[in-house]
Amino acid sequence: MQLSAAVVVVGLGVVAAFAMGPLKSTYLAWDRGKAGAPRVLNETGIATSDLPALVAALSRGTEPVRWAALMFNTPDRPSDDDTLALQVSSENGRVGFDWVLLAPRNIEDQEIFKAFARSQGFVAAKKTENGVSYLRVECPDAAKFATSVVTKMYHLSPNEPLALVHEGFDWPQG
Repeated sequence: MQLSAAVVVVGLGVVAAFAMGPLKSTYLAWDRGKAGAPRVLNETGIATSDLPALVAALSRGTEPVRWAALMFNTPDRPSDDDTLALQVSSENGRVGFDWVLLAPRNIEDQEIFKAFARSQGFVAAKKTENGVSYLRVECPDAAKFATSVVTKMYHLSPNEPLALVHEGFDWPQG
């Protein structure tokens, strides 16, 4: 089985998830430094307009590791090699937005992201967790900030479909 399309999960203790060859919507996640089999996570879809409900569900979760990875492409760069990966996570009890510096497009666009965050009145703090660097923005409304990255920074529609992989909370809400 060939592994491709790395998506990092920076939550406490979680190292990474990888798309599995022909099962593009299935990911493996494992805890760094712990023995045991990886967990299988499934990809679902979500509209950008649903991000407030998603972040609210993540905030209500009680698991120590809670995150939602959001993936999308832009019309000018539709290749799977150019997929952007955004993340909303709970870190030290606070929900924030993470720009994970693993996917090639995220690395390429990190200066654009930092400038965008500053233009919105926020600082993107550089952090490293489990050997992976990322830029974290903690703001009063992580859903609004995530939505603005999709709609203002990348000029996509408020109903833009995003791929979603999550752990540590229930989604969709009943």
